[in-house]
Amino acid sequence: MLSRIRRPTNYRRRPPRLSGFPLISLLTSLVLLGLSSTQAAAQSVTTLTDPSTTTITLDPAGSATYFLPSSSSPNPPIYISLSLCSIPSSLAQNTSFLLPPVLDTLLYVSSTPNIQPHPSNASTPDDVFNRGESLATSKLEYGYANVTLEVNEGGGGIYVAVFAPDLSRVLDPDSPVNGQWQFELDVSSGTADPPYVARGRAGLRTEDTDLSSVLLSTAKWTGNQAPSYQAIVAPTNSLSLALSRSKCFVRSMAGQSVATASNTNTSTTTRGWPAGGTRTQFLVDGLDRGANYTAWLVENGTMADGGGANQTRVWDPVFFATKSTDSCRLVYDIDVCPSVAYSVPAPASLDTPSLISFFNSSISAFLANFTRTMTTFPCGSDEMGRYSVVSTCQDCINAYRDYICAMTMPRCTDAPSNATLNDTTLAAGDSLPSYAIPAQYETSLIRTDPFASRTPLFGPSNLSTTFPTLFNSTYRPTRSNLLAQSPFPYTETPPCLDICYLVEARCPPFLGWTCPKNSDGSPSGGTGSAAYGVTVDVPSSQRLGGDVKGSDLHKRAADRWGNVYCNALYSDLAMAAQFAPPSSTASLSMSIPRIALVSLVVAVAFMLCS
Repeated sequence: MLSRIRRPTNYRRRPPRLSGFPLISLLTSLVLLGLSSTQAAAQSVTTLTDPSTTTITLDPAGSATYFLPSSSSPNPPIYISLSLCSIPSSLAQNTSFLLPPVLDTLLYVSSTPNIQPHPSNASTPDDVFNRGESLATSKLEYGYANVTLEVNEGGGGIYVAVFAPDLSRVLDPDSPVNGQWQFELDVSSGTADPPYVARGRAGLRTEDTDLSSVLLSTAKWTGNQAPSYQAIVAPTNSLSLALSRSKCFVRSMAGQSVATASNTNTSTTTRGWPAGGTRTQFLVDGLDRGANYTAWLVENGTMADGGGANQTRVWDPVFFATKSTDSCRLVYDIDVCPSVAYSVPAPASLDTPSLISFFNSSISAFLANFTRTMTTFPCGSDEMGRYSVVSTCQDCINAYRDYICAMTMPRCTDAPSNATLNDTTLAAGDSLPSYAIPAQYETSLIRTDPFASRTPLFGPSNLSTTFPTLFNSTYRPTRSNLLAQSPFPYTETPPCLDICYLVEARCPPFLGWTCPKNSDGSPSGGTGSAAYGVTVDVPSSQRLGGDVKGSDLHKRAADRWGNVYCNALYSDLAMAAQFAPPSSTASLSMSIPRIALVSLVVAVAFMLCS
C-alpha cells in the first residue's frame, strides 16, 4: 500500500522492505537520490539522459551530483538504480577487511524547492515528514539500491547525488584507504517494470557436489517453454556476498563464470517438491577440488507487461564447496530412486552406470517385497474404507521408496584427514558389528569400519566379489589395490528422521511402522542417533531456492551457505508444506510486480562454506 507524504509532491514513496535480521552498518557511505526543482546546484552538476548508464569513480568520502531534466523523462515511472562495482585497492588487498553487506547508505528524495540531496539534509523519515518536508531515506544493500519515481507533468527534474564511503573512523589511522570506489548509475523510464530486478531470495538449490562437479536446480516453473535461465558459477571471493545484488558485480562474475557451454549440462527434471513440477537443472563439471564457489541464477527475459522490453532478473546466490577426495560420486536421475540427487560412496575406478546398476538391483528387491505387502490392503476401495483422507497407498509406496533409497544409498562427503580405515573382518561367530551410538543426532557420521556402515560390500574384503570387473590379470585384487579402490573411510550425512516419519504418516496402520523419537535434537532412549540426523531452524533468507512459501515450519535440511544437516530427499519440504497455506507453491513466478515506489532488497546473514 502506498503512503503519500503530507505535503503535495510529484512522486510516490513506500518504505523499503526490511529483513527480520539485524543489518550491519558502516558509517556514512551514501547513495543519495533526490527530487528537486531545476535550481542550479552549488557544486558541479552533470546532466543525465534517459536511458543511460554512467560509471562513477570516487575517492573515499568523495561525491558526485547529477541532474535529470523532466524533459528527458516524458514517460514515468522513472527507474534509478545504483550498483557498487568495486572497492578501493587497499581494502581489496586487506585480508582482514570484509565489506559489510549493508552500508550505512542514505537515500534522499526531495520535492522541496532549493533542497538538493546532501548529508546536511539528513534526518529521520518521521522527522522530515513531521516538518512537512518532502524527504525520504533508504539504504544500499548487497551492493544495490533502486528507486522508482512517478513524476507529474511539469516536474522540475531529478537530482542524483552519490557519496562514496568514508572509512577513516573505522580503520587503523596508520592504514589509510588508497584507491577509489566505483559505482554504476542506471536511469530509464517508460516501462511498467524496471529493466533490472534483484529478487531478494535464492533461486538455485545446491543438490550436491563431488570432486569436480556440482548439480544445481531451480524451483518449479510452469509453461511449455523453459525460462531463459543462466547459471553463473564463480570462485567465492571476499565480495561475493557483499556485492551479490550489484548489477555490475554480477556482470563481472558472469565474465569469470566456470559454468561454460562446454562443461555445463542443462536439462529439465521432475525431481523435487512439489512432485510433478518441471525444473531446470545444471550439472557443472571441471571444477577445482576442495574449492569454494558462488552460484547465481540469472534470467534474461521480457517484462511481464508484455511490452517486449528486456528485463534481467537476478536471484541471491548460493555457496558451496567441492569435495577433496574421490570417495564420493555425484549421481542423479535414477529410475528406482527418483529423489536421489547427491554423492554416494563409490569405488575409485568404477564407472557411474555400474555403480547405479548395483544400487538399482539392491533397492528393487526391497521395493518389490514392500509393494507386494501393500497389495494385501484394498487401496482406493471406498467400499472397504480408506485408511486416510489425505494419503493413498501410492503415497505410502513413494514414502517407503525414498526411505529405502536413503538407507541404501548413503549421502557421502569427505572424511576428516585423520580418519583411518578399519578393514578387519568379522570374527568367527560374530553376526553384527559394533556401532558407536552418539549422544545426540549428528550432521555427519564417520564411516571407518565397512561392517558398521550402510555399504559393507564396498569394503576392501568384499570389493573384488561385489565388483569383479574392477580387477583383471594385470590389475589384481591385492591388498594395496583393494585399499586404493575402496571408498572407505568416508563421512556420511545421515538421512533425516523426517524420511522415517513420512512413512509412518502416509502408510496404513497395519504395517506397524515406527520411528525413533526426537526430543530437542537428542534421541529419547533409543539408538536413532546412529542412523539418522535431524533438520534445524533455517531463516527464510538463508534457504535454498524452491522453498515452501508461507510455511510456519522453519526446519530445513540444508541452507544456501553450503551447510547440509541431514539427507532429506526433499522430506523437509514435504513436512514444511503441511504447515503452509493450501495455495502455496515453490514455483519461480515469471510475473514481476510493478515497482512504482522506493524499493530496496532485504538483507541476510553471511556464512561462507568451509
